[in-house]
Amino acid sequence: MSKRFLSVILFLALLPFLLIPAPAEASWGAAKLLELRNQEPAAPPTETPPAPVPEDPADITPAPPAGSIADKILELRRQKTNPPVVPPETEQPLPEDPTVPDPVPPGNTDPRILHYDAQLLINLVNTERQANGLKPLAYLEPLGRAAIDKSLDMLENNYFSHISPTYGSFAQMVYNRGIPFRSVGENLAMARNTEHAHRLLMTSELHRKNILNPNFNRVGVGIVQSPYGVIVTELFIMQ
Repeated sequence: MSKRFLSVILFLALLPFLLIPAPAEASWGAAKLLELRNQEPAAPPTETPPAPVPEDPADITPAPPAGSIADKILELRRQKTNPPVVPPETEQPLPEDPTVPDPVPPGNTDPRILHYDAQLLINLVNTERQANGLKPLAYLEPLGRAAIDKSLDMLENNYFSHISPTYGSFAQMVYNRGIPFRSVGENLAMARNTEHAHRLLMTSELHRKNILNPNFNRVGVGIVQSPYGVIVTELFIMQ
């Protein structure tokens, strides 16, 4: 009885020490927990995409809008406001003194041919030349007839070019009519009226050079009425 009692008391006294984990076991558990945590995959770093470079508005070319009837109407209005002027073509002339211009003959009676406008344009051309210290151009009737035919040809065949489907180049046209020349040039314009055509030609450097070429001494002008204004041909030669 006393031995059993002593055994129970001894067991109870040693029980707390039996339940407390040994330091080695506690250290092993902590080390295992740290190892498991270290084995967890690290979250991949988040990549921040580079900020887009802003486009320069000046470098952006907008796509042309789809063609529509309204677009075509606006384009026709712009063409009427700023009609085209074909770049002139000129052969290099030799210097010679021009003569005083002759009056424009009445020509034929085709109502599309604007003879008085042709005379007006010749006066405007010679005024520009005299203001720049140059001699006036003399009107040459065969050259004027060629210029009229060129303007009528552009009206009837619906084109605007130095090359005619009927007469070829302006140099060929003048040559085929038996007009002698050593140099030839041509100005073309479409405008709402003759004065506007002259202003367009004078503001174009190449056309202005033809008008103020000191080597030209003869001129022929053909102006015809079109549904949108006037079609102008100026032919210059040196004889």
